[in-house]
Amino acid sequence: MPGEAMLRVGNVRDEAALESVRDALDRLGVDYEHVRSEPEDRFPQTAYFYVPDDSAEDVESTLADLAGEYGFDAEVL
Repeated sequence: MPGEAMLRVGNVRDEAALESVRDALDRLGVDYEHVRSEPEDRFPQTAYFYVPDDSAEDVESTLADLAGEYGFDAEVL
């Protein structure tokens, strides 16, 4: 069974930016789980997701493309 990696998306400015991350993960077809956001009740925030470690490169590459548009930074830890 493949392991999980932590995806950190920092400087998420609004709900639309957070939704763009979810949409991108859906388009990649990866099985992900939103773990938490800090702070939970306001923006900007940092969101954390579990993603399969065997798709980490694809996830990081796809989110790098979105980062310029939405102003967040994403990395797989």
